[in-house]
Amino acid sequence: MSDRAAEVGGDQWLRRVFDIAAREAIFSCPPPDPSSAAAAAPLLVLLGGPPASGKTRAQGAIVARHPELVPITGDALRRYHPAYDRLVTTDPLRMPAATTPVSGGLVRLALDHALQHRYSVLLEGVFRDPAMVTGTAERFAGAGYSVGVVAIATPAPVSRLAAEQRFLGAPVPRAARWTPPTAHESALHRSPAVLAALEACHDVTWVQLSTATQPIYANARTSDGHWQDPPTAADLLRHEQTRDLTPHEALGWLADYEALFALARERTGYLNPATLPAYRLLQDDAARLMRSAGPLADITQLCYRHRQRDAALNQRDVARTRHLEFPSGTRPGR
Repeated sequence: MSDRAAEVGGDQWLRRVFDIAAREAIFSCPPPDPSSAAAAAPLLVLLGGPPASGKTRAQGAIVARHPELVPITGDALRRYHPAYDRLVTTDPLRMPAATTPVSGGLVRLALDHALQHRYSVLLEGVFRDPAMVTGTAERFAGAGYSVGVVAIATPAPVSRLAAEQRFLGAPVPRAARWTPPTAHESALHRSPAVLAALEACHDVTWVQLSTATQPIYANARTSDGHWQDPPTAADLLRHEQTRDLTPHEALGWLADYEALFALARERTGYLNPATLPAYRLLQDDAARLMRSAGPLADITQLCYRHRQRDAALNQRDVARTRHLEFPSGTRPGR
């Protein structure tokens, strides 16, 4: 066996892990009878949105309506990396990059297995790559699947905050999943283009868009292949991601952010070069939301606490800069 094939994430390694463990965990029910209606008209649902936008909650609602669906989620497959437990407890900021080859490879094998055995599938992702997502839709449609799309629309400050809350607020280390700021931002900015590409893909037969609390858009193709209504899901998604929060929403967000920032400061070493970009973005969000919350809050106190957070972040940056400029034993005055 070649070194590449034998290494974690290599083709033969992935195949062995899928056959021994992951396949049974994902496909806990037997495949549909080849002569059944389920096998004749299987369903693929593409569920997408930025990290921490509410996809897990949406997945439960979708499966409740379509119990035949087999959920396939890349994040759930990271645990098959042999170092997952160690990474998630001792090096959680490195865990996402280290486990991505395993989760991505197992998703690919799971989709192959679903197609081979005619399982209906709910595939959850972040809607970052239009070609990849539309390619999946076309592949399944070509095999006789009906293809639907569910996108989750969440204001950018809300999903940014939720990503950090999900990590710092996890009840146990193994439940904590850190999201690199670049991963969140790339999915946030690219997801409307992915949704637009799916609306333009003739293999997609219906599209739904939901906020964290309610559906806001639904469209389907008619028998002649045209959309029943003008396709505007991508525009609505972009609008929801960039909309202003109401004063009450802004005030609640600021209270949650203050509590989160306290957790981040209390965790030794957490505010570091890897996490600081997320908090710089959250500080920018907070500055805007203070103006929105102004009618309901003491703006003087909000500004004071905002400056305190800025100072704490600047202190972390200064400490790093000094360390880089003056290595141990070489600082002026020594």
